[in-house]
Amino acid sequence: MKQLILLLTIIVFPSLLFAQTSVSGVVKSTSGEFLPGVNIVISGKTTGTVTNLNGEFIIQVPDVENAQLTFSFIGFQTQTIDLKGRTSLDVELIETFQDLDEVVVIGYGEVAKRDLTGSVAKVSESENIARQYNTVDAMLQGRAAGVQVTSNPGSPNGAVSVRIRGTNSLRGNNEPLYVIDGVIINSAGEDVLDASSDANELQTDQNGLTGLNPRDIESIEVLKDASATAIYGSRGANGVVLITTKKGSSEKGKAKINFYATTDFSHILKKIDVMDAISYANYMNENDVLNGSSPRYLVDGSLIYPMSYTTNEEGEAVGTPGTTPLQQVDWQDEVYELAVSHSEGITISGNSEKTNYYFSAGYHDTKGIVETTTVKSGDIRLNLTSSLTPKLTMDNRVSAMYQKGTFAQAGSKSGGNRSFTKQVLTYRPLVGLSQDLDDTDLEISNPYGFLEDFDDITEENRINVSSSLEYEFLKGLKYKVRGGVDYRTKDRQRWYGLQIFQGEKENGIANYSDLKRYSYTIDNILSYSGKIAKGHRINATAAATYDAVNFKNSLYEITDFPVKTLRSEAPQLGQIVTQPQSIVYADEAIFSLLGRINYTLSDKYIFTASFRADQSSKFASGNKWGYFPSLAAAWRLGEESFIKDLGWFYNLKLRVGWGQTGNQAIKPYQTLSTYNTSYYVDASGNTIIGNVPARIANADLTWEKTEQLNAGLDISFFDGRLNATIDGYYKTTQDLLQDISLPTSSGFNSMTINRGKIENKGIEISVDGVLLNKKDFTFSAGGHFSVNRNKVLSLGLTPSPVWIDGKQSDEVFYLGANVSTGTYFKAPANIFMEGQPIGMFWGYQTNGVYQDQPAADVGPTYFGTANKAGDLVFVDQNGDGNISIEDRTFIGNPNPDFTYGFDFTVSWKNFTLKALFDGVYGNDIANGYNLEVGFAEGLSKNLLADAYNMAWRTDQPSNAYTRIGYSQQNQGFPDVIVEDGSYLRLNNVTLGYDIPFTNGFLSNINLYVSGQNLLYFTSYSGYNPQVTSFLYDGTIMGVDWVGTPNVRTVLFGVNVTF
Repeated sequence: MKQLILLLTIIVFPSLLFAQTSVSGVVKSTSGEFLPGVNIVISGKTTGTVTNLNGEFIIQVPDVENAQLTFSFIGFQTQTIDLKGRTSLDVELIETFQDLDEVVVIGYGEVAKRDLTGSVAKVSESENIARQYNTVDAMLQGRAAGVQVTSNPGSPNGAVSVRIRGTNSLRGNNEPLYVIDGVIINSAGEDVLDASSDANELQTDQNGLTGLNPRDIESIEVLKDASATAIYGSRGANGVVLITTKKGSSEKGKAKINFYATTDFSHILKKIDVMDAISYANYMNENDVLNGSSPRYLVDGSLIYPMSYTTNEEGEAVGTPGTTPLQQVDWQDEVYELAVSHSEGITISGNSEKTNYYFSAGYHDTKGIVETTTVKSGDIRLNLTSSLTPKLTMDNRVSAMYQKGTFAQAGSKSGGNRSFTKQVLTYRPLVGLSQDLDDTDLEISNPYGFLEDFDDITEENRINVSSSLEYEFLKGLKYKVRGGVDYRTKDRQRWYGLQIFQGEKENGIANYSDLKRYSYTIDNILSYSGKIAKGHRINATAAATYDAVNFKNSLYEITDFPVKTLRSEAPQLGQIVTQPQSIVYADEAIFSLLGRINYTLSDKYIFTASFRADQSSKFASGNKWGYFPSLAAAWRLGEESFIKDLGWFYNLKLRVGWGQTGNQAIKPYQTLSTYNTSYYVDASGNTIIGNVPARIANADLTWEKTEQLNAGLDISFFDGRLNATIDGYYKTTQDLLQDISLPTSSGFNSMTINRGKIENKGIEISVDGVLLNKKDFTFSAGGHFSVNRNKVLSLGLTPSPVWIDGKQSDEVFYLGANVSTGTYFKAPANIFMEGQPIGMFWGYQTNGVYQDQPAADVGPTYFGTANKAGDLVFVDQNGDGNISIEDRTFIGNPNPDFTYGFDFTVSWKNFTLKALFDGVYGNDIANGYNLEVGFAEGLSKNLLADAYNMAWRTDQPSNAYTRIGYSQQNQGFPDVIVEDGSYLRLNNVTLGYDIPFTNGFLSNINLYVSGQNLLYFTSYSGYNPQVTSFLYDGTIMGVDWVGTPNVRTVLFGVNVTF
């Protein structure tokens, strides 16, 4: 009997000792929404689980009577519940609205938001934003203070420019550094070179930041001040954009599958008011009479007939109208059509026992508003994170993209008359005329010519890889080795047939350009994060990195095609090699040592220091190394008792930081003498190939250095429901990389040197808050406001005399590049002068129109030519009686007074409405279109309706527009084309509806409709106040030259989650 009792005790007692009870429940927010991914642990133990997509959980608890469960979730207050024997729970978590423990990604690491000392903007709700945009840089538009994004949605794959806290370099690159999953991507603003010019001067710019689907992005952080960017050393001067792609879902054992599909419709947002056919015929007739000729058209009501003339016996011209009326056409209506685009894709994410995975694939077919404009692309991504051992983790992230595009030519920058968009405006609104075109007509060939006999075909492949191994030696002490690769190839072919002005002159032109770009990164990172004593916490990083880039662009041009059917597909048919095949090659590398330490005392006082040393292959021995330190501190005033006792603040933190960054944005080999190939024919007719010096060496070239001081204040009220951030900064950039002119006797035009200094200073304010939060209704809003002022402090050049406001002074300056090499705007638009804002407009001041001939006779001559009544009145700045280049002065400022944006979100039950507005105020735009369409020159080109209807006439004087016959061809830059570029835009509005499923295969269906660029409030008369003509050329600012029309888009989408 004793043995039986002992046996039963041995069997039963352990079962009683280790018996566990299942506890289940659901977790919701105070507004009733299910919360997926909530962490649930048994207090005092490591056992835990997470809620599923419907907020449900099940956990095994050994002692249900005495156990406690702790529930934690980002953005909500942590809650601990005593079970007291309960096995079913309904848990409601309270939102904190701003989570100070939220992790913020910074350079080569991450830090809790409460310990952040630098100026970092985080773009939230990236999933919702990504649904409306095709590129990463466009996602930033209007969403962060101090970040100005310029783009044109009307041009698929068109260039996008991002400026963070102003202009840092006068001639170098001003685009920020992009880092995707730790791999540096510095191809923004990069494109294939132009085969017809050995530069990117003639072809329209395209986006260089391709290959990343916005839907794959988990978070975006923008590092703005030097204390945050100095860790990137020589590439951090323009700011840094850190992008982290998604990992798998946190719920183990179940894959989360999402399918999405969108269809969008785009149409031209605004037309330019040029003359209709009737006004055009009247204009041509009036011009003919003024020139002593017979009218060329008969206007009969709404019909227009061509006139032909014979001479009678008295020698008088007798006109006979044609029998068939001419066809009237509005070219903007004719060529700009409704564009229908679509995208489809799938994502699969999950978490097995040791591996976290995320997979995505997408296809995008984007149409432009011109029939021949389309971009088709496909992308695929696989992210895997595996725990190989409890201490060793492997992370692999691979993405690939293929893209093919065809484009209508926005414009050859050599001259607007060779531009498709300019031809749409200027080509006569009549068809059916005889084919014997005069020279003027040939210059502005039929817009159909570009649709039928022009190609601009691009094909691009891109592969991006990031792979790392991380080993945790001790708790908080980790070593990571990471390798990254970015491989990009791009081919661009352009064909100009006989229906195009350029092609007709050369009997067909084919341009070929082929880009191959390969970069790789190797990082060795040692980090520690943890408490070193009570009240003392550190986050430290030390690293050694190596980055290398290999760039090769081969290009050539062929003309004179006897057979043109195959166009650019048959280069062997060309007879003349205008540009022999050449290769532009670049090989560069940077080796870096860096470190950063973040120390927190008593959770109140935070100190950060970083240092980076870069060795660049771009510079000669003695200048290869650059050193970039930073210091920052923060005081969490809200944790002090004298502030805490007030009960006003949820968070109050004062920040101050200083740092130095650099810019090495020059091409490789600038420190060396280089040679170009030269071809000539000897006396025997043999082609001789020789090498001639192309550039003088300058072994003294070194880094541009930017130093920045930043002070900021973070404030939160009402448990984080209302938040504000205020930052003020002052930064200078010195040792500017510039080109100086050389004497003709040297045999060279210019030389690159370090000389000069500029400053940027400004204020940024951001506010956001949850203004109303009821069970079924939530209303939140936010906004930001930024002011940046820049100035040229020094250039190190010799002063020259200029006239400003009628007074002569000796100033140090240089002029920007000519806008065009054609007949219009063949002059610089910008001046860079000490003591003045960067890139001020520099041209001729005017004072209306001469109203009669006596006034014109006493006015100053224009480059020695007498004036006529109806001409522009130019202001003679130096009073010498003749208008010349010495009379140029300040006529505008392309830099804005401030930028701003605001948004709101309304949620009611399953409906969500989001809207985003953004704007710019106080900048000027030089409307290059108006140099041609704004003057009634008397040529057979169309022009603004007002330029004809309100033109000066003897019997109808006007001070708004010049006389018929007055031309701005081969003239300078008058202030009459400078306009206010301020605008307020409804950037995006989205209405979504969620259909949740609590049981079964489906989890959720989200239906949404989104509108982009729905409204613009601006006085600018051009197509788009966001000027994109010369985004990557620092010598031309604020000039709208052959810019493409903007579009309004309505998108319909569905997301299905399984």
